Amino acid sequence: MLQKSLAAVVGAVVAVAVVMAWQALTHMIDPPPTGMNWNDAAAVTAFMRAMPAWKFAVIVLGYGLAAFAGGWIASLVAKGRGWHAWVPAGLLLVGTFLNISTLWHPTWFPAACILTILAGAWLSGQVTTKKA
Repeated sequence: MLQKSLAAVVGAVVAVAVVMAWQALTHMIDPPPTGMNWNDAAAVTAFMRAMPAWKFAVIVLGYGLAAFAGGWIASLVAKGRGWHAWVPAGLLLVGTFLNISTLWHPTWFPAACILTILAGAWLSGQVTTKKA
């Protein structure tokens, strides 16, 4: 049980690291405006409303990759499939709900995030062959 709990924690850390790295990469490729005040809710909302749909789609893809990576690593640490692989996805879903409740997003974004996170977690279980 300790190994599976540790696997869940490691998977969650990996998932968060993937999201952070993905966000950093997307900001490097297409940086936000110079001097953007991320503490100004109105400025952030205006920035996000002006973002093209493809940027939101890239963010959704990053969440799916994070769910996959976190679940896969959790399965490797636990040496098999199990609940531990779904913990990173659960953490990502909580983060998504918090993000959506505090910032403006297009109407399709929440459903796309949820489906992509669940698909990434499910796929991570499919590539892990040994049952826990």
